[in-house]
Amino acid sequence: MSYLKKASAAVLLFSAATYAADNYLRGNVINVTTTASGLMVMLDTGIPTNCQGTPSNWMLIKEENKTMVSLALAMWASGKRNATVYTVGTSPGAYCEITQLDPVD
Repeated sequence: MSYLKKASAAVLLFSAATYAADNYLRGNVINVTTTASGLMVMLDTGIPTNCQGTPSNWMLIKEENKTMVSLALAMWASGKRNATVYTVGTSPGAYCEITQLDPVD
């Protein structure tokens, strides 16, 4: 493989990995709680990069996302806790928002 092809492949791999690490994380749900804003979730693996600054590693599933809240609570109740969370980040003074919850079988 030529140098240019190797360099291009390395850039593509690095770029995809960096982007992926910023907005999602896989782990086990170790705690849930509720607030007036929705369901709060905590993973054993921490938080995605774009969630830096979220208080105590809590991530929020907003109350209006009823299907996602229901899925998270069903997972919690059944003991199936392994999931990938996708996030949009943290606003100053706010919790990191989960936009997708993907259970891992």
